Amino acid sequence: MDIKTAAPIPSTMMGGNQSLSGVFPGAQIFADRVYNNIRKLIEDIGKGELKVVLDKSFALKDAAAAHEYIESRKAPGRVTLIP
Repeated sequence: MDIKTAAPIPSTMMGGNQSLSGVFPGAQIFADRVYNNIRKLIEDIGKGELKVVLDKSFALKDAAAAHEYIESRKAPGRVTLIP
């Protein structure tokens, strides 16, 4: 897998309409250390070894409450909106 050429995320994620997101490392994106870290994350996801902690789900109509919950810093995991 070659991150430098924007290799696709494993099909296990694509099929489930999932994404990998995080903080953009700015100019450091060109450093080998950053490439290696991103490559390892993507490989772990593909192998099913990286697990995401889902804390709470909110109906889309309750998006304001979801934002309040996130901003309260009480969420130990990811917060999702369900359409």
